[in-house]
Amino acid sequence: MDRRRHREEQVFNVVTPTERERQEDTIRGQQRRYFRIMIPCLVLVVFGFFVPAPTPLRVAALAVAAVMPPIAAIVGSNKPY
Repeated sequence: MDRRRHREEQVFNVVTPTERERQEDTIRGQQRRYFRIMIPCLVLVVFGFFVPAPTPLRVAALAVAAVMPPIAAIVGSNKPY
C-alpha cells in the first residue's frame, strides 16, 4: 500500500533555466564547437613545423591548417536552431 501511495504522490521537479543560464549554455556550446575544429588545426601546425616528415606532406598539413581558423569561427558563432 505504501508503494502505491508513493507512486501517486510522485512530484516532478521541472526547472526552467533563466535567460542568463540559457545564454551561458549557448556560449559554452559555441566554445565547444570552436575548439573541436581549432585543436586539430593546432595539431596540424605542430606536425607541419616540428615533425620530420616529407616536405610535401608538411606543406599540405599547413595548408589545411591555414583554412581551419575561419571555418572554426563560422561554426563557433552559428547558433543551433
